[in-house]
Amino acid sequence: MQKLLVFAAFALFLPGLSAQDTYHNELKNQLFTAYALPAGASWSLPDTETATFANAATYGAAVTNFLPVGQPFLQARRFAVQQGSNPWDAGHLYRNTATIAAGDKCLLVIWLRGETPDARLTLLAENTTTYAKEAFAVLRLTQAWAQYLIPFTAAAAYAPNTLQIGVQMAWQTQTVEVGGAAVLNYHNLVNYDQLPVRLHNDYYPGQEPNAPWRAEAAASIEQIRKANLTILALDASGQPAPDAHIHVEMLQHAFKFGTAVISNRFGGGNAQNNTYAEKLLNLDGQGHGFNEVVFENDLKWPAWEQHWYSTWTEIATAVQWLQARDISIRGHNLAWPGWSYSPPDLEPNQGNPNYLKTRIRNHLQHILTYPGVGSACADWDVLNEITQNNDYANALAGTPGYVTGREIYPEIFRQADSLVPGSVLYLNDYVAIERGDNDDGAMAIWKTRLDELLAAGAPVEGIGFQGHFGAFPTGIPTVNAIYDDFWNTYGLEAKVTEYDIDRLVPPATQADYMRDILTVTFAHPSQKGFLMWGFWDGAHWLSNAPIFNTDWSIKPSGTAFIDQVFNQWWTDETLFTGPDGTATVRGFRGQYRVTVSCGDTGQEFFVTLDGDKTLTVPVDCSVGTQESDATPAFSVLPNLARDQVRVHWDGHQLQGSVTLHVTDAGGRLFVDLKMHASAGECGVNTADWPTGVYFLTLENEGKRRTERLMIAH
Repeated sequence: MQKLLVFAAFALFLPGLSAQDTYHNELKNQLFTAYALPAGASWSLPDTETATFANAATYGAAVTNFLPVGQPFLQARRFAVQQGSNPWDAGHLYRNTATIAAGDKCLLVIWLRGETPDARLTLLAENTTTYAKEAFAVLRLTQAWAQYLIPFTAAAAYAPNTLQIGVQMAWQTQTVEVGGAAVLNYHNLVNYDQLPVRLHNDYYPGQEPNAPWRAEAAASIEQIRKANLTILALDASGQPAPDAHIHVEMLQHAFKFGTAVISNRFGGGNAQNNTYAEKLLNLDGQGHGFNEVVFENDLKWPAWEQHWYSTWTEIATAVQWLQARDISIRGHNLAWPGWSYSPPDLEPNQGNPNYLKTRIRNHLQHILTYPGVGSACADWDVLNEITQNNDYANALAGTPGYVTGREIYPEIFRQADSLVPGSVLYLNDYVAIERGDNDDGAMAIWKTRLDELLAAGAPVEGIGFQGHFGAFPTGIPTVNAIYDDFWNTYGLEAKVTEYDIDRLVPPATQADYMRDILTVTFAHPSQKGFLMWGFWDGAHWLSNAPIFNTDWSIKPSGTAFIDQVFNQWWTDETLFTGPDGTATVRGFRGQYRVTVSCGDTGQEFFVTLDGDKTLTVPVDCSVGTQESDATPAFSVLPNLARDQVRVHWDGHQLQGSVTLHVTDAGGRLFVDLKMHASAGECGVNTADWPTGVYFLTLENEGKRRTERLMIAH
């Protein structure tokens, strides 16, 4: 519960009763010079430091007034705070003295310093009645004074004294200093995106290029996310066919990379958006898209019953559209046990246990047996956010068979398992990785709930880690430690189910964090997928999706995602079979198309690489390219090479063009050069090649010859 504050009697400042002081004058000049913001902003707090502090209320902290040295503001306060049960148990808050209209563009300015190391506080602007947040960030402070800027667009109109702005400090025992608080209201003089953000949050733990976790992650990815695919080419007589041309083309990851979607925006839905549908399948312009989705709202209980976006038939059609494109589906969610997330008839009947239990059971029966929906979901979030939502349990507590009321939770899991035995059943919550650096004890509660479920025999099969990261995202080593903890304790598979990040994080840092959270997740043996909670600003709950802006231009974090998933972790290689008829590639696990050609013939094969595997393929090399006495002779010098070799042939004897291929013993292609035959020679740089045996093949007018090459560094 928030504190009830009493503000100074003269809080309703009237324009003209005070002259704007030096600090406020210089602040406007600074914002004009640094960010080209217009000078026509009005003040939502008083326009002098003295009046601003007089208009403040402080609770839960010992206060000292002092005059700072060498700062643009002339007054400050020091707060000595003891750790509380909640961050808001100590606060320093101001209230608006001028009216703010809905839609006004405002900029919150404040100077902060942590006298004690690792000081932490919440900076916010909120409705004094509903506590709805206009601005919110949990900050980590430095021991030097720093200016903080947070923009917001007022979601509601505020009469004087109805918006409170300030800091909540009871995160820990600490000393915090505050000065220079102001709110500039630019009304409609600017767009929101023109307002600056300055939170000193362009760093997160583990961001360093040489951070130890990176090497560990790379080694893990190599071990658990890749496998060897060997292609054995045999001719018509069953003998190995050397020099067959092999193209190994990845089509889809085994690991799930996905997004939340809205059912009516694709598949012919009532709000069909062709670009939205196309981007689901083709994020990078090369035909690579998501391989899993989760319906953001369509399958939540009230949305399902009230048809928020689509009818049941339309949802089933959307599912069919996804399945036809080999995109798997997560079901979210069966029970979110808070009244505000439930159909409206549940809360009025909370005193009727039979009504509540019957409604829950009937809902599960209906949605999980609905044709083309329930069993079509590879996963189901059976229970969502049970650490913070206890209404069902509280309503049932003390009734026959329900000591705590939470006995309903394993019942829900067991019923789901009986209805969709082929789906993986998940427990989903936000209290772990997204709050890992600001742990408030909720993760321990979640583990206690999970222990209860497992002890009661609930078939919990997966852990859903939501990931709505704030202005200071959790450090990567902490994320990895949480993965380790749950994996070592429970041994259950896991997914990141709802990734996004606060728009207050600088775009370049958002890109870095996208790369790193993907990497640490992909590297962990428990993890089966990474899903973002929407991918386009035009359909995102916070208007800050990770991939695309509203106009479909790509964001830095979108570029990072595409590069990591479809470039760094993608396999597309051309090889030639060696003398034993084999070529081997170590590829990322997933689905592949393998094209094998020899002579004038070619064939396609499709294979799922889910472990080391050999694909045996028939080839016919009798037509077209062949090796005989008429093949082009060439020499390679030196043939125990280090940094470079030169390949020589008779440029007068050969006509047309020559092609030089160089592969290693596994068939991996290192060189593919085409040049005019009259050149007579070419050089090949081998400085970066691993020591070993290589095969050089020179081809001219359908004839080829292969020679061995040794590289030793």
